[in-house]
Amino acid sequence: MAERIYCGLDLGGTCIKAGVVRAADRKLLSSVSVETCRQRGPNFVIGRLIEAAGLAVAEAGLQMERVAGIGVGTPGPLSHRRGVVFQTSNLPGWVCEPVVERIREGTGRPATLENDGNAAAWGEFWAGAGSDVDSLAVLTLGTGIGAGIILQGRLIRGGRENGGELGHMIVQAGGRPCTCGQRGCLETYASAHKLALRFAEALSAGETSSVAVAGDEEITSVQIAEAARAGDPLASRIWDEACYYLAIGCVNITRICNPDRILLGGGLINAGKQLLLKPVREKFALEDWRLACPEQPLAPDIRFASLNTEAGLIGAAGAVELAIEEGLIHV
Repeated sequence: MAERIYCGLDLGGTCIKAGVVRAADRKLLSSVSVETCRQRGPNFVIGRLIEAAGLAVAEAGLQMERVAGIGVGTPGPLSHRRGVVFQTSNLPGWVCEPVVERIREGTGRPATLENDGNAAAWGEFWAGAGSDVDSLAVLTLGTGIGAGIILQGRLIRGGRENGGELGHMIVQAGGRPCTCGQRGCLETYASAHKLALRFAEALSAGETSSVAVAGDEEITSVQIAEAARAGDPLASRIWDEACYYLAIGCVNITRICNPDRILLGGGLINAGKQLLLKPVREKFALEDWRLACPEQPLAPDIRFASLNTEAGLIGAAGAVELAIEEGLIHV
C-alpha cells in the first residue's frame, strides 16, 4: 500500500500557506504561499485555496491523485463536522461558506475543516514541540491570539465545535474592549497588535520613550521588545504587563485542563527566552504556587512552540488523519 500523503492549507487574512506532508514520518515535503486577496470575496478566496493546494502538490513532485486528503485551517466560527465557515472577522463577506464541499469539488480529493488555532495546536502535537506529551495547550501570539487544546491525545473542539478559544478568556474583568465583543480578553493584553496599541496610547497620553517612529509609521511589537531589552521604562512596563497577563492565562489553562505542556508560539516569541519565556514562567510560579505539589507535580511545562509559521499548515495536513479516524474521510 502506498504511503499516505496529506495536503494542508492555512488560510490567513494576508496569505494562504499550503504544504504537503508525508504521514509516515510527518515530514514537510513542500511549502508555498499565495496572496489571499480577501477583498475579492469568498468565492475568489476559496479558488485561491484550491490553487495553493495544486501548487504545493506540484512542488512536492506529486499528482493530486496521490493525496489522501486535504486539511484546511481557517478562522472561525465554523463547523468541523459540516465543513462550513459561518463567518470570520478578517475575511469580508464570508457567511456559511461550504469550504469542504468547494475544496473537494475543485481538487477531486476528500477534505476536512479545522479552526486555525486548533490546526496549529495539532501541528505542534503531531509533529512539533508537543509530540512527546499526551496533553497540550497552545497560545499563538500574533495579531490576535490563536489557541488549541489537546487532552489525552484528543483535539478538544467543544460541544458546539467552537471551544478552545483561550485567547478570549477574560483575564481582567471589565478591562479593555476586544474585537470579539467582550472586555478584558487575554488577546487585548498579550497579542502583538494590542501590545503595540497600548504602547501607542501611552505615547499619545504624554509618556515618553526611546522608540522613534517617523510620520504615520506604526509602532511594532518588535520595536517595543528591542526597547524593553535596552531598558526603556515605558517599553519595559508594557512588555511586563503582557507577560503578567500571559502568566494569568497559563494559570487559568492549568486550572481548567491541567495539560502536560503549554506552548507559546507566534511572532511575539521572537523576543526570546529571557525577555518573554523567563518572565512568564516566573510570574506563573508566583500566581500558581498551590500547584507545586511534591507528591505529584501539577504545573505544566511552559516552553516555546517549534514549528513557527508552518504549524498551521502542518496541523491542517495532520487533521486529515483525524478526519479519517472520525470517519469523515474514507481512504
